[in-house]
Amino acid sequence: MDGPIFGLCSVLTLLSTAITLNRAAAQRRQNSDAYRVSRRAHVTALASSFVGSVLAIPAVAEVADRATMAELSSLLSDIAAVIFCASLQVLIIDWEYRELPHDVSIACRIGFVVVVSGLLIWQFRRTDPARLDVDLSTSYAQVSNVRTYLLTYLGFFAAAGAEVAMRATKLARAVWRQGRAAGTGLAVAAAGAMFGVLYAVSRGGYVLAYESGHAWPLALDNVISPALAGLSIGGVAAGLTMAVLSNSRRSGTLRRSVNV
Repeated sequence: MDGPIFGLCSVLTLLSTAITLNRAAAQRRQNSDAYRVSRRAHVTALASSFVGSVLAIPAVAEVADRATMAELSSLLSDIAAVIFCASLQVLIIDWEYRELPHDVSIACRIGFVVVVSGLLIWQFRRTDPARLDVDLSTSYAQVSNVRTYLLTYLGFFAAAGAEVAMRATKLARAVWRQGRAAGTGLAVAAAGAMFGVLYAVSRGGYVLAYESGHAWPLALDNVISPALAGLSIGGVAAGLTMAVLSNSRRSGTLRRSVNV
């Protein structure tokens, strides 16, 4: 399941990145300073999602691990997912606020990226997959260090996804009457973020269930979790691209002063 799903996600995020970069270049030529932070966050989110999707393809991961070290591809893919989530948080916050200061909120999200990424690197070194011959996946949920690593990554993913889904839903409702295409795009992105939360709950739930001795079949998790991850990446990438393209035709549609 992982190969076809993340292969499609790689293609989709690559195309979305190209569209977003083209849009950003056009706005720079027009000397437009609107959405400067959100444009950069959007490009960062799509680029990190592309990297994470590529490294999640088993064939690519195997080649990368042989060229470097065991399970380094998993670590880099998970860090890319953390950057993806935080970039979406920054993007939505910058879209949401017009007059209220939001620099502190953005700085907090960037700080969380540094902290969570540092924790993942530390836990990766402590687990030492090369020495123990383990994967950083639910296939090795019996290893306590692997469980800790997964719960750290999935906990942040769930929290960030929930925030993005909530904010995107509110923003979609706010802009619906001004631009239905933008509202639809934000609604699709919100749905994608919710699929991300479900992915984290599904995979994290398996880890917790295994620890308590009541885990469901691993084969079921290996089907459900990649499908939810693919729907999350696809929904967010497609929805945000739709919203950005719509907003390029309606100046100022997206940004609203929404106090949450």
